[in-house]
Amino acid sequence: MSTRGIRTYYRGSDAEVTEALFTWHTTPESRAFAITGLRHVGLVQTPARTRPHAPRLAAGALLAVGAAWTLLANPALYVIGLLAVAGPLLAFFWREPRRWELHAQYHGVAVVLYSSSDVRVFNQVGRALRRAMEDGRRTPWGYGLAAA
Repeated sequence: MSTRGIRTYYRGSDAEVTEALFTWHTTPESRAFAITGLRHVGLVQTPARTRPHAPRLAAGALLAVGAAWTLLANPALYVIGLLAVAGPLLAFFWREPRRWELHAQYHGVAVVLYSSSDVRVFNQVGRALRRAMEDGRRTPWGYGLAAA
């Protein structure tokens, strides 16, 4: 299928928005939605989530502290130093970043159209989708509104 003559609003490594389709390039496959089938599109910011491997890291840190306690001459000072350094690092890696998502109704089914932790790219994709939907509603005579 040729894309010649089809207006493209956004093209990136993770998404593409044309006048006809919204495509999210996810792993392992892409998800495509017809622009005309989308209803009630909204933006959602998800909270930061605990990483799946964070509890194992915490358990490993506790084992390391226990081992250091028995091996060092003055364990209290070394453990306090270890916790002062490791605590902030563990807290930093403990959570996944917030994600922004585009949700919609597609042929009557609630779907996630797109998701990204990069707010700049997310906003570009969201604006492109908004323009594609607005342009799809236009008629040759404007938006189909009557002036009073």
